[in-house]
Amino acid sequence: MKTISNILLFAFFLFFASCKDSEGFLVQETNYIVASSKADCQGIGPQKCYLIKEKNTQDWQYLYSTIIGFKYEEGFEYEVLISEKEIENPPQDSSSIAYTLLKVISKIEKTSENLPN
Repeated sequence: MKTISNILLFAFFLFFASCKDSEGFLVQETNYIVASSKADCQGIGPQKCYLIKEKNTQDWQYLYSTIIGFKYEEGFEYEVLISEKEIENPPQDSSSIAYTLLKVISKIEKTSENLPN
């Protein structure tokens, strides 16, 4: 009986974690930690990228895109809930995913640890 409950709970989570919007594009909600500083990175040209990671992981990843609706202040580490939506026919050399802020879960003044050099 407990196994069935766990399976149903997992199925419920998957249903709400990954859905398709009215146009049929995959939409996923994900919690990320956004580092207290941006990093130099190379996209189409030199730029500053957000450093993000999933909660309970140590490795930061470069996010070459913007987060729609996110008001970033350097010196603060954020936990955010982000919607990730596939983009149909994205421009060449740009992301195929649109990132939109759904909620700022926390904003803490600190220096993020283990940032890449």
